[in-house]
Amino acid sequence: MDTVTDLMTTAGPGRHLITAVVHPRNAEPVTAYTWFDVLGEGADALWSGVYADTAAVAEVVALGFIVDKGSVILGTTAPTGEETVRGWLVDGHALRPLTADQIRHAFRETLGPQSDAVTYQTAFPVPASAPA
Repeated sequence: MDTVTDLMTTAGPGRHLITAVVHPRNAEPVTAYTWFDVLGEGADALWSGVYADTAAVAEVVALGFIVDKGSVILGTTAPTGEETVRGWLVDGHALRPLTADQIRHAFRETLGPQSDAVTYQTAFPVPASAPA
């Protein structure tokens, strides 16, 4: 849960959607998502969301760490209306930030041509997920 909590508290102001996907060998993908809002920044930031949905995302991320195969996508609508997408790959027991080009390429392969309304950004390191 620490990895997901750290990702949520580091996401910055706005409305966010976290989607976690794991691809276990010889099984259908496992997916969970949660919406949450962040008001303010830094230590004073307040975030709200549905705890059960957040717990489901944490379980899928934990499964990703076990099978060493998965990804996490963070879509954000900033208070100014700008839409951004960032992503991470499961790498051992950590989330490895993807660059803006890597996430753009991944979205182009799955969703088709890029939307002009979305900015792809390099993901930030998630403290609880840093390799030891």
